[in-house]
Amino acid sequence: MKDLFIQSGEVKPGDHLVALYRDEKEIFDYVTAYIHSALARNERCIYITGDVDTSMVLNEIRNMTEVSHAKGDLLILDRTETYSKEGKFSPDRLINMIKDMVKTALDDGYTALAITGEISWVLDYEDGEQLIIEYEWKLNEYIFNTYPVSALCRYNINRFSYEMVKNIIQLHPILIWNNKIHENPYYIPAEGFKNNEIAKYQVDVWLKNIFNFTATKKRFMTFLEKSQQEMQKLHKNMTNGIIMAFLNLLENHDTYTKDHSTNVALLSSKIADSLNESEEFKTKIYYVSLVHDLGKALIPKDILNKPGKLSDEEYGYIKLHPIYGANALKQMDQLGD
Repeated sequence: MKDLFIQSGEVKPGDHLVALYRDEKEIFDYVTAYIHSALARNERCIYITGDVDTSMVLNEIRNMTEVSHAKGDLLILDRTETYSKEGKFSPDRLINMIKDMVKTALDDGYTALAITGEISWVLDYEDGEQLIIEYEWKLNEYIFNTYPVSALCRYNINRFSYEMVKNIIQLHPILIWNNKIHENPYYIPAEGFKNNEIAKYQVDVWLKNIFNFTATKKRFMTFLEKSQQEMQKLHKNMTNGIIMAFLNLLENHDTYTKDHSTNVALLSSKIADSLNESEEFKTKIYYVSLVHDLGKALIPKDILNKPGKLSDEEYGYIKLHPIYGANALKQMDQLGD
């Protein structure tokens, strides 16, 4: 779920996504991630009701936007106001409605229009599957290449034949499945459906994918990997910063320790390198060396910095510092060795 919310930040106007799902919990996560990302980009989002409990979606969106201070606009429309206006589903009428909606959104100061709607119920109409196919390819032909619009189409695949699910996949360049957003290698451009040349475009797409697919990192996965790398870098920087800050405090507590821990860490790392140890081992030995005198923080300063000879009792205190350090660090599995 976390990955899905990270990836949804990469959705842009012009993106045509499909969410295939089997139960309401799946689609709830997909819808909330999509709407939240649209609102965060100051877009007007049209949520067309369907199989998901609308009140649950609204409560979740409200909670997320309060935290993120998203400035977009969310409109809730019933399917009878959009898809089945005048008692029937007309792809052309809906395409024109979307054009009007995006123009109004831009006039109202929003950056784009984001639409999410449940399409499965169109099967209730005569020729429902053909109407869905016509609507989807016309979206690709007349909307996404021209207007700042993104869309998340929602399909309950339990209601469709395998042949229709295949068509749905081929009509969408971006697919949400198993809580991740994927660029769709099986997408067929609108011309294939418009000119009834699906087989021709399938062959073209397959050959192109054979040549390119394994050689390139795809957009949404790259975005996710970049976000994860940034978090790892932040974690590492914060960890290093905390360690160095503590060492500075320890140096003020014990003048002997000044620069000592850093020097020991560098020397240990060089020794490990000369022994051809693994990168993991060298990293561990470096950090362990940095904190090897951690327990001195609990030894009285007047004993640590005493200029003369230590008494037996004072020396007993000094000998406790490795134990103090070990007790403090033993909860870290990485330092267990």
